[in-house]
Amino acid sequence: KDKVGMGYYVRQKHELLLIGKRGNLPMPLPENRPESVILAPRGAHSAKPPETYLLIERMYPTHSKLELFAREAKEGWAVWGPGIGNA
Repeated sequence: KDKVGMGYYVRQKHELLLIGKRGNLPMPLPENRPESVILAPRGAHSAKPPETYLLIERMYPTHSKLELFAREAKEGWAVWGPGIGNA
């Protein structure tokens, strides 16, 4: 994140992006494996940066995708979350 957040011992500037799989999903091609750090400005509360969608779509262009804790519907993605009224 481009701005310091809250914290008790250290003030955080990072978020974790967990990528889960179901079934026998292949590894992404080497050229589609991203670096572990994404630099992006802070958005709305719980909103993921647009770069995360592009990163996952590049890793798995032909597979189904699900976003948990979604803030809004995203074309080509199944979504679940209180921000869109289905949790």
